[in-house]
Amino acid sequence: MDANNSRREEEKYRNKKKTNIMKRGFAWRPVPTIFSTTMCFLITGLIFLVVGAVLIYMTSNIKEFVIRYDNLQNCAESQNTTNNKCEIEIILKDTYYPPVMVYYQLENFYQDHRRYIKSKSLNQLKGQNLTISEITNECDPIITVRDLGLSKSVGGFELNDSDIANPCGLIAKSLFNDTYGVSMGGIPIFINETNIAWDSDLKGRYKNGYNWTYTQWTDVENEHFMVWMRPAGLPDFRKLWGRINTRLDPGSYKIEINNNFPVSDFDGKKSFVLSTVNIFGGKNNFLGIAYLVVGFICLIMALLFWVGYKNYNLDKKLN
Repeated sequence: MDANNSRREEEKYRNKKKTNIMKRGFAWRPVPTIFSTTMCFLITGLIFLVVGAVLIYMTSNIKEFVIRYDNLQNCAESQNTTNNKCEIEIILKDTYYPPVMVYYQLENFYQDHRRYIKSKSLNQLKGQNLTISEITNECDPIITVRDLGLSKSVGGFELNDSDIANPCGLIAKSLFNDTYGVSMGGIPIFINETNIAWDSDLKGRYKNGYNWTYTQWTDVENEHFMVWMRPAGLPDFRKLWGRINTRLDPGSYKIEINNNFPVSDFDGKKSFVLSTVNIFGGKNNFLGIAYLVVGFICLIMALLFWVGYKNYNLDKKLN
C-alpha cells in the first residue's frame, strides 16, 4: 500500500509540475547573445554567397541565341503577302547540347492587363457548348464570330458572323500564331512541340467541344494554345515553342518563319530564341545576383554587430 501511495503522490507531483510549466509559458527560451547573432549572420551570409556563386556559374554555362525578326526586311515585307513566309540565316558559334529550347519572345505586349486576363470563359474552354448570353460578361468584348474577324472554322467550314466565338475572349483572339522550322544544309531539324504546356493544363482544363471542327476557330487542345493562355506577368516575356533533342553544332542554320503575328499595332518586337537549360531552367542571372546581395548584407550585419560589441566592451573597460 505504501508503495502504491508513493507512486500516486509522485505522479500527482509530476502532473502538477507540468501544469505549472504550461501556465508559466515556455520552459526554455533562447536568449540571443552578440556572439550567437554574429555567427548567425556570418553563417547565413556565407551560405547565400556560395549558393549565389554556384547559380551565377551555372547560368554562365547556358548557351543562348536571340534574333529579332519583325524588323528584318524580308520578314517585314512578308506580312504584306498571302503566305507570310520568310527565311533568316543564323550562325551558331557554340555547341548547343540537347535539350535545346525554342522560344518566341514578345516585347511591349501587356498580357497582365486586368481586362485582358478576365476575358475568357473557363467553362467554354472545358468543352461546354454555351450560349452568347452565358459568355457575354466573361468574354467581353470578343463574343461573336464578327468580333473575331474570322470567317472559317478550324476545319475550314464557314462561320456566321452572329455565331458564338469559340473560344471567346481577348486572350484567345490574340493567340500568337507564328510558326518556325529549323534546317542546316537543307536538312530539316525536328522540333518537338509536345509536352510544352503545364501538366494541369494537359489534364482536362482544355477540351474541344462537340463538333468542334465546325464550330471552333482554333484547336483548344493544341499545346501552343495552352501555353499562350497562361498570361505573362511582364510586358517582355518568352513562351516555349518546342524542344530540339539533337545537338546543334557550330555553323550556319536557316530559320523558316510563318510570319503571321502583327506587332506594329502596339509598337512591339518579336524574336526567335534558342537556349540550353540546366536544373534551374534557362538563362537568368537575377536569382544568383539576389543570393549574392543578401549574402553581402548578412556579412555586413555580422561585421557591424561584432564592431559594436567590441566598442561596447572597450567603453566598459575605460570606465
